[in-house]
Amino acid sequence: MLYLHYYWLRLKRWMRWFVHRYGALFVVLAVCNIPTMVQIGMFQEEAVPVWGRVALTLAGIVRTLGMVFLLALALGWLPKVVQKMAVLASCLLAMVDAFALYSYHNYLDEGMMQVIFATNPQEAREYMCAQAAHIAELLLAVLAGCCLLRWGREKLVGAWHKAQPRLAAVLSAGVFLFAGTAAYAASEAVQDGMDAAVYLGRNYPQQYSLGRAAYIIPKAFEEIGSAEYVDATLAAQPVELIRQENDIPQVVFILGESTSRHHMQLYGYELPTTPQLAARAANGELTVFTDAISPHAATMAVMKTLFCFYDHTQEQAGAVWYEQLNLFDILHRAGIRTAWVSNQESAGFYGSIGRTLAGRCDEHRFTSSTSHTIDLVERYDEEVLPLLDDSLTRSAAQNFTVVHLMGAHEDFIRRYPPSFAHFTADDEQGEGRAVRAEYDNAVRYDDYIVDQIIRRFEQQDAIVIFISDHGEEINDTRAVVGHGDESSSWQRDIPMVCWTSEKFRAKRPALMARLAAASAQPYMTDDMIHTLLDLMQIEVPAYRPDKSILQTGCRQEVRLLKGKKPYRYRGENREREEEL
Repeated sequence: MLYLHYYWLRLKRWMRWFVHRYGALFVVLAVCNIPTMVQIGMFQEEAVPVWGRVALTLAGIVRTLGMVFLLALALGWLPKVVQKMAVLASCLLAMVDAFALYSYHNYLDEGMMQVIFATNPQEAREYMCAQAAHIAELLLAVLAGCCLLRWGREKLVGAWHKAQPRLAAVLSAGVFLFAGTAAYAASEAVQDGMDAAVYLGRNYPQQYSLGRAAYIIPKAFEEIGSAEYVDATLAAQPVELIRQENDIPQVVFILGESTSRHHMQLYGYELPTTPQLAARAANGELTVFTDAISPHAATMAVMKTLFCFYDHTQEQAGAVWYEQLNLFDILHRAGIRTAWVSNQESAGFYGSIGRTLAGRCDEHRFTSSTSHTIDLVERYDEEVLPLLDDSLTRSAAQNFTVVHLMGAHEDFIRRYPPSFAHFTADDEQGEGRAVRAEYDNAVRYDDYIVDQIIRRFEQQDAIVIFISDHGEEINDTRAVVGHGDESSSWQRDIPMVCWTSEKFRAKRPALMARLAAASAQPYMTDDMIHTLLDLMQIEVPAYRPDKSILQTGCRQEVRLLKGKKPYRYRGENREREEEL
C-alpha cells in the first residue's frame, strides 16, 4: 500500500506539471471531440440493457479522452505551428461531425468520405444550396460560441487557474481507467487470436477525430479504387445475345430485407402481418412460391448472387462474382431500360455491392448519400416511392426496375413509422414478445410498401416480383434475434411472390400456367438470373434453362448451408440446425 501511495503521489505531481504546461491544449482537443463522444453513445445497441449501454458509453468516452491526452502530450514536444495546425484541424472536424450528427445522425466515416471525394463542383454547389439552412445554423452556433469565449475571457482564465488542481486529480484517475480499458481490449484481442499491440494500434487512434480522419481518408481512396476496379471488371464481360423476345413492358423486382416468410400472414402466420398481399392472393393476383430460400444469411453475400451468373458452386470453386456477366448489362444490350431505386446505403462497406450493381443501370437513385443508415436513421421505405414515381416518368417501351427496401432490418422499431405500431407484446407468444411485436410491425409496414408499389402498375402490362435477401430469427426456435448464422436454415426461409396485372394475365395464359406449376418447386435465389431471363425470353450463352424455376424440368441442385450441409425444411417446430 505504501508503494501504491508513493506512485500515486508521483503521478499526481507529474499530472500537475502536464496540466500546467499542456492543460489548455488538452481541453481544446477534448472539446473538439465532443461530437465523437456523442456518437459513441448513439452507436450502442438498443438490445443491450440500459446499464450495459451506459458502461459501454463511458468506456468509449474514457478511450477518447485517453487518446486526446496522449495526443496533447505528443504535440507538446512539437513546434507551436504544429500544435496550432492540429487544433485547427480538430475544430474543422468537430464542425463536420456536428453537422453530420445534426443532419444525418451520422458522423464522418469512410463512406461519407467516398461521397465527398466523388462529388464534382456542380454537385457540391447544389448540396451547399440544399443544406444552406443547416450550414448557416452551425456557423451561427460557432460564431456565438466564439463571441461568448471572447466576452468571458477573463472569467475563463480565472476559472482555469482554479480548476487546474482538480483537472490534475481527475486525469490521474483517468490514466488508470484508460489503462484498464486498454488492457481489457488487449486481452479480448488475444482471446480472439489477434496481436494485442496491432489491435490497439489500429483501433485506439480512431477514438479521436484526428486519428479517425487519418484512418478513413486512405480507406476511402482504397474503397474508391476497389469500386473502380470492380466496375471495370464488370464492364469488361462480353455480352452476346442469342435471343431477345421480351414483350413485357414493366418488370419490377422488389428486393426486401430480413423478411422471414414465417412471420407473414400470406404464409400462414397467425398474426395479420400481410393484409394487403393476403387480399391480393385471395383475388387471384399473386403466385406465392412456398419453398424458396436464400443462398446466404447476410445481405452482401446474397447480393453477389442475385443478378449475376454466380452461384454457390462457383463460390465454392473460388470464382469472383464481379468476373461474371450481370443482368443489367444483358438488358442494356437487349434495349431494355433499367432503373434502381433504393432505401439502402449508397456508400461505405455495406453499400458497396448495391451501389456497384445500381451503377450498371441506366438510372439509379438512393434516398440517402451516406452510410450507416441501417443503424442510425429512421429513413422509412416510403421514401423510395417518390423516386420510383420520378423514374416511371422516363419509362421506355420495355423496363426493368429494382426497388431495394430496408424492409425489416434491425433495429426493427426504426423500420416503420409510429402509425404502424399495430402489434404489441400482448399479441405475441414465446420469448422476447416485445421485439417480436416490433418485427411483426416492420413486416406489416413492408406489406404496405409492396402494395403501394404494386398499385403503380395495376393499369399496365406488368409483373412485380418480391423476395427478401434473407430471412430472420426472432426467438422462433431458440433465443436468437437477427441473422448472419450461415448454419441456420430458418434464416434462409424467405418469401417469393409474383404479382401480375390483369392485362398481363389476359395476354399470357401459358406463362401464368408455368408460374402456377412452379409455385411449390424447391428453389434457391442464387439462380434468379436464369429465371428472370427465362421470364423475359432472353438468352445468352451462360443462361441455363434447367436453372429457371419456370421450366418444367427445372433441376434444383442440392441446397446447402455454409456450402456444405444440405438445407432441410422441418416445419414450424423444427429443432435448431446443428453447428458445423
